[in-house]
Amino acid sequence: MNEWQPRPRKKLPPDLTPGEIEALEALRAQLSETTLVERHMAAYQTREAPIRGAENPDLVRDEVFRFERGQIYKAYEILRGHIREIEAGGGDATDQRNLLLRIRERAKTRERNLDRLNRQYHENVRMVEVETEYGTFVVPVVELDLREQGGEESEPDERTPYFMLGSVATNYHQTAALSMGLALAGARVLVPMWPEQEAVGRPDNFPQQLAQQQDLGLHTAYAKALLQQMNLSSVNIMGVSMGGSVALELAQDPEVQGILQDLIVIEPVGLQKKSLLRLGRDFLVSEGLIKTAPYSEARIKTLTQGSRTNTSSFALLRQNGRILSNTHFEAAALAKIQPKGKFQIWMGTRSSIVDSAAAQELISEVETLRQHDDSDAAPVAVRVVQGGTHGWPFLNGIGFAEMLLAEENSQERVTTVSLQELANSSMAQLLKGLG
Repeated sequence: MNEWQPRPRKKLPPDLTPGEIEALEALRAQLSETTLVERHMAAYQTREAPIRGAENPDLVRDEVFRFERGQIYKAYEILRGHIREIEAGGGDATDQRNLLLRIRERAKTRERNLDRLNRQYHENVRMVEVETEYGTFVVPVVELDLREQGGEESEPDERTPYFMLGSVATNYHQTAALSMGLALAGARVLVPMWPEQEAVGRPDNFPQQLAQQQDLGLHTAYAKALLQQMNLSSVNIMGVSMGGSVALELAQDPEVQGILQDLIVIEPVGLQKKSLLRLGRDFLVSEGLIKTAPYSEARIKTLTQGSRTNTSSFALLRQNGRILSNTHFEAAALAKIQPKGKFQIWMGTRSSIVDSAAAQELISEVETLRQHDDSDAAPVAVRVVQGGTHGWPFLNGIGFAEMLLAEENSQERVTTVSLQELANSSMAQLLKGLG
């Protein structure tokens, strides 16, 4: 058997040759294909290995990071297979070999960054103590940032950080598929735990206080206190699912509006009122059992991600469900939101949680009121992801983050984005960027 062997490195011209482009298209097509086993049982991942450079040598790479690395190695194996087939038939695989060299140079940097971020989820955590009307909380907040700090020649950091509010009762490990995408795209990202997490220091009567809530007042006060305690002079607020609902509430606060740059709201719960039974059915059955559980990649990116256990009790989750079923937004209240930068609401057409048609109708009413109050205000930008379920921000977080950070403050009110435009992995993104 003619085994593939690496060749000495050589300097390649900046542009791909026609043969390399053809090899790239073949690789892209095969990388996007999944076997029945990959699709439903075990997505392509690397083995459980220690996180390179971690302070704790027992820390192993988290699942969502193993998926990212697995997609890199899957592409290597596909391309090496092409090389073996061509050379076994007596052909010239120079284009395939050159393409492999190009990919490896870029992928090595990405692999190092994946390990850096994986360490940060465990090591770059700050305990923030906040006082609220509901009592004192001590909140773990992770900071994700790949920018090198320090040094006399380092430029001032003028980036506005992203303050990311995850879905219901999550910790920052459970946002990894989305928050790491932002960091990989060059953003500084701050992700707190929600108060339902056992790792949060909270008042002894927190369960009773949560049970008394009829709206998102507790969670909004909690998020606002965190923002104030971290002394941010400017912030981009991003929220997904329940975090999106809290972001919309938070952005109505005059003190928060004073520092709010961009507001990015993704799949917010509460744009339409639902009963607790309906909301539970939509989350557990439609999204959980039908659109998530049967698919390996979806399970990794929306359920396990970087967490080992779920540290929110069912009783607290049920109270959150009750709150969210009661919460809905009026157009007049949402019209008061005036961020200095982008105001975007993202939703998927296959989401069981957000009815994209009804949401667009509400936002159209909001826009009419906003323009009446301030005709110069940038429009609320609606981004509809064709084919996206409620979990699309995690499944396609890499491509979403890239698109979000590259997009200017568009004047387009409604834009449809195909799910295929949003890369689902670092390797898919790398191949897309090659040509």
